[in-house]
Amino acid sequence: MLAHKAEDEGIVCVEGIASGPVHIDYNCVPSVIYTHPEVAWVGKSEEELKEKGVDVKVGKFPFLANSRAKTIADTDGLVKIIGDKVTDRILGAHIIGAGAGEMINEAALAMEYGASCEDVARVCHAHPTVSEAFREANLAAYFGKAINF
Repeated sequence: MLAHKAEDEGIVCVEGIASGPVHIDYNCVPSVIYTHPEVAWVGKSEEELKEKGVDVKVGKFPFLANSRAKTIADTDGLVKIIGDKVTDRILGAHIIGAGAGEMINEAALAMEYGASCEDVARVCHAHPTVSEAFREANLAAYFGKAINF
């Protein structure tokens, strides 16, 4: 489930031994459960953030409303984005459904570079793809409404 984390830790170890710069942000390491439907997440959960007193906004988009998920008859699941209510920075992403293990990497990349929900919402995503659900959830978080739901 976390072989990718161990691989990155190995790289950081070797870079450190070679006196190079090292970096790993464990908050940006995605987790994936390879079931059907797949389950994937990165960052913090809504509950963790609320416990820390962080004001959050949440955007959700169901695969049932995603064109590609409909055409491949795999509409179980959703994308949930958690953003900071003040800064709009993406703090967590949770995906259940087809391709969750692939799509979570977009969230990890966005979080690693400090992207906001608006940043992702304004990036054109290919249509029809399941990954459009990621954009739609960010639209819902930032603008309060997805385009196709």
